Amino acid sequence: MSMESPAPPPPPPDLISNPDDNYQANIIVCAVLTCIIAALFVGLRFYTRRFLVRILGWEDWVILVSLFFSLLNSAGAIEQVSYGFGRHELDVPLNGFIPMSRAGWYSILWYQLTIFLTKTSILLLYARILTYQHARYAVYVILVVVTLSNIWAFAVVMTACIPLAAFWDFTQAAGAYCHPRSFWWANTGLHMATDFLIFGLPMPIIFHLNASPRQKVLLYGIFAFGFLVSLMSVIRLVYLLQEYNHDDFTYDNTTLMYWTCIEVNTAIVCACVMTLKPLMNRYLPSLVRSRMSAPSGNTDAVDSGGHRPLTIGSRPVRKGQANRRSWLVLPDRMDTDALMGGEEEELELVGSKRDIEAHLDRKIGLPTRPESMYIRDPRSPSAASTDGPEVRPSSAR
Repeated sequence: MSMESPAPPPPPPDLISNPDDNYQANIIVCAVLTCIIAALFVGLRFYTRRFLVRILGWEDWVILVSLFFSLLNSAGAIEQVSYGFGRHELDVPLNGFIPMSRAGWYSILWYQLTIFLTKTSILLLYARILTYQHARYAVYVILVVVTLSNIWAFAVVMTACIPLAAFWDFTQAAGAYCHPRSFWWANTGLHMATDFLIFGLPMPIIFHLNASPRQKVLLYGIFAFGFLVSLMSVIRLVYLLQEYNHDDFTYDNTTLMYWTCIEVNTAIVCACVMTLKPLMNRYLPSLVRSRMSAPSGNTDAVDSGGHRPLTIGSRPVRKGQANRRSWLVLPDRMDTDALMGGEEEELELVGSKRDIEAHLDRKIGLPTRPESMYIRDPRSPSAASTDGPEVRPSSAR
């Protein structure tokens, strides 16, 4: 999948012809298998969000559209194979180069759309679950950066050559303008930079989370899984740099095709893994059994200012509300008691209004609980206020 007009010059003398030596079957298997894995994780995500969390947000529909473009990207790879990609250049029919290169251009477009939509889905998810005010500002800033960088990338792809047909039709290459390689390197650099910004954003928040070490390690693992996409991008960049040094480009650049399919579908998997903790709580409770509370087990621990430590779901403090801190605690478990609404004696302060940011349960993946489980705490000085704090059984944490 070349990034400049692939009009082949006269074949170099060292090219070989061997019709039995090709990677076409490997490309097809890679394209199909990676798409199936991505579709499986999207299905698990929708099952979790629809039947366990009982809410579907924009971030879920965006990842579904991203999967659609990933399927188109894999279809583009298979179409290139049908015209001879994966075989030695001398074994590719002469009438196959133009349609093969046109399919390559479409694959680049589908690749850009898939990556953009996947990043957008992740950032929309962050905007839903990270309620620190400064974290939300960071999410919006990164979302703007991602949008602007992808507008640039789409502009580069849509004007790869002028006229555009010169990108795949070497008969029109004479006198046509095609972007230099620096444009494509800029796209790759922006793509990799935004990867690190997105996947690194939750790490400082998890560090300050009021949770046991085991739960922190689990959360670090869930969010850090996204850095695997960054690694894929680096590996793909290495093969992209090597592409320009290959004479037998239809044969030697098949590795780049592999990593393109792997990267886009791994990104979708990473975006879905972040939403699957309720599913793990339901079917793999032993992995997340430890409680999301202070390591000492004291849920009433306070800091030097007399406040509870912030958690990943803490409501942002707005102007005029500095003395009305609301706590939305990320759930430590969703075991049988929590799923069935089991009760415990221990109570925890959780908010100043029942409609806090569409409810805690919808934010972090617990089934909706009946209002009877929310009681007014008689120990609170604002218990008589209609806008006063509420308490929730600790099983709802």
